[in-house]
Amino acid sequence: MSTYNIWFDAKSAAARFRHIAGLLRADPPDVMVFQEVTPEALDIFLAQPWIRADYRAAAVVGGDVGNYGMLLLSRLPVQRAAYLRLPTRANRGVLRADFLTDGGRTAVCSVHLDSGKRSRWIRGWQLRALFRSLRDAENAVVMGDFNMRDDENGRIGGPYRDVWPYLRPDEDGYTEDTSINLMRYDMKHKHRQVRFDRVLLKGRAWVAEDIELMGTEPISKTDPRIFPSDHFGVRCRFRRTGGQTSCITGRVDARRRTPPPG
Repeated sequence: MSTYNIWFDAKSAAARFRHIAGLLRADPPDVMVFQEVTPEALDIFLAQPWIRADYRAAAVVGGDVGNYGMLLLSRLPVQRAAYLRLPTRANRGVLRADFLTDGGRTAVCSVHLDSGKRSRWIRGWQLRALFRSLRDAENAVVMGDFNMRDDENGRIGGPYRDVWPYLRPDEDGYTEDTSINLMRYDMKHKHRQVRFDRVLLKGRAWVAEDIELMGTEPISKTDPRIFPSDHFGVRCRFRRTGGQTSCITGRVDARRRTPPPG
C-alpha cells in the first residue's frame, strides 16, 4: 500500500503528477491513496493505462473540498467506499474503502488532518472522530498526511500502531525534508524536517513487513529544484497473518467530483 500528498500547487503540476504515476507503476501497490488531489490530478491518474486496466477508483475532488481532494485506487474488489467529513477549518476529511477477505473486513483510509502548529487541538478532535468511525472495523490501515508534530505522537495509541517507528525505530522518516527537497525549501526559505505522512495499522489480520519513502529525488536531472511533491510518499508492505486472501465482494466505482451531502 502507499500514501502520497501530491501538492495541489500549479507549479509543474502535470509533470509532477505524471512522475508520481511513473514511480508507482514501477512497483504497483495493491492500494494507493492520495491527498491534495485536484481535478487535473484526478484526470491524469485515471488516464494512465495501467491504472485504467487494473484499478478501481474512489475519489472526492473539487466543490466543497477545494484543493484538498482525495483519491483511492485499489486492485482489490471493494465492498463499499465512503467519505467522512471531519471537524475542520480547512475542508479536511477521510476517504474509506472496505475490503472483505477470509480474515474478515479490512478498512483502508486516506486521511488529511488540519495543518499548522495552532491546529493541534483540532487535529486531536479529528483523530477522535476518525477512530470513532473505525470502531466497526476489526482491522484497519489508516494512511495519509496527519500534519502531526512529534509531541502529538501520544494521541496515537492502542489499538493503532504507527508503522514507521515500529519497523525503522532508528530512522527519522521525514516526509518533509528541506535538506533534500529543494522545492519545499524554496517555498518559504526555511528549513523543516517533519514526519507528517504516516501509516497506522489496527488489528491482527495483517503484519507490516517493510516501509520506505518515495519521491526523494527531483523529477528531472535538468531541474534539480522540482520534486514530485513538497511531501515524500510512503510505501508499506503488509503480509496476511494466516491463510490466503480471498476477496468475496463486487466492484465499486465511487468517483465523485464533489463530496456527498451531510
